Amino acid sequence: MADEDNIQVPETKEKKGPNLIMILIITVVVTLIVAAGTSFLIIKLLSPNVQENADVSNSSSLSTQIISTSELIREGARYPVMLKGGKDVAVIDALNMKVGSNEARDLLASNKIEVLEAVRMIFLNKTRSEVSNSQGIELIKKQIKDSVNEIIGFTGERENLGVVKVIMVILTVSSTE
Repeated sequence: MADEDNIQVPETKEKKGPNLIMILIITVVVTLIVAAGTSFLIIKLLSPNVQENADVSNSSSLSTQIISTSELIREGARYPVMLKGGKDVAVIDALNMKVGSNEARDLLASNKIEVLEAVRMIFLNKTRSEVSNSQGIELIKKQIKDSVNEIIGFTGERENLGVVKVIMVILTVSSTE
């Protein structure tokens, strides 16, 4: 019996060795399979979102891209415009427009007289106080942008290709009396 007990003990030790190694191998293989599957799913789920975000950022940067600047009133020209009531005059020192296409720049240059007339009409509807504060000036810039885009035909979806920004320097507002 003693010999049989000695024989059985080494057999169980030999079985535990390969079982422990097999358990480690199976654990490593299962971990690798789970990691690979998780990585695959994450890449598949996130890649459409990354592409959509890239497309959105590209389209938004293209839609607001400024191609060139068109100068209507050169800096230092001191262009006077009459204000509402005819008693006050605003002196525009510079008026530039940033446009989104070369076509808009060319149309702006060819319609310069109409654009300057539109600017004068906008100022004829403004009072001294409207021209003297920052909110009034921002409103004037927006009105100039909208009216110029209408004159050169860049409205609706094409508005981003027309005048994008108006840069205006009002030197002074003075009385005519």
